[in-house]
Amino acid sequence: MNLPNRITVGRLLLALIFFAFFRFASLADAPEWWKPAVAGGIFVLAVATDALDGYYARKLGLQTDFGRIADPVVDKIIVAGGLIFLTATSWAAEFVPVWMVVLIIAREFMVSGLRGFIEARGVAFPSRWDGKLKMILQCIAIPLVLIWRTLDLSLPGERTLLWLTDFTTLGVVWLTFAMTIVSGVRYVTAAAQVLRTQGEARGS
Repeated sequence: MNLPNRITVGRLLLALIFFAFFRFASLADAPEWWKPAVAGGIFVLAVATDALDGYYARKLGLQTDFGRIADPVVDKIIVAGGLIFLTATSWAAEFVPVWMVVLIIAREFMVSGLRGFIEARGVAFPSRWDGKLKMILQCIAIPLVLIWRTLDLSLPGERTLLWLTDFTTLGVVWLTFAMTIVSGVRYVTAAAQVLRTQGEARGS
């Protein structure tokens, strides 16, 4: 296994550590401020290393089918898992309601299915800029919620700071949701265009 693929597998292991820590540290009701801080740090490390596998794959000429498939799958595991674990906590409900997470994950399944279907027909269907922006926003929103929880537990008297953090976190989460839906619609539109073009080419 080459270096980029080892980094991808390492990111998956970090995601599993994040999930395990979230579960066994009882973040749903734990009053210790350091627990959400540690969880946020693990999550940031897992997503920050995302750029490394692609960078080394391109620089060293080590692109593989495994890396092309595994890298976005690991991204989805990290983000979807983080959102699901947040929905299990009462304190994150105001930021990340269950219905929002269901729609976000449904969008990921839909786009992945469309990409697989179209590429199976011999047509390239690469990631779009709005999909990448969506991923970046998701990777910012999740640790922001954990930062808010850390500050809420460690600085309960700092009402101004907490209000600003609350406002920022809520704004980023809703921006993330909006971009997730918009990018999903744009992927569906692009897929429909590809299929329409193929149909016209066969009919001509």
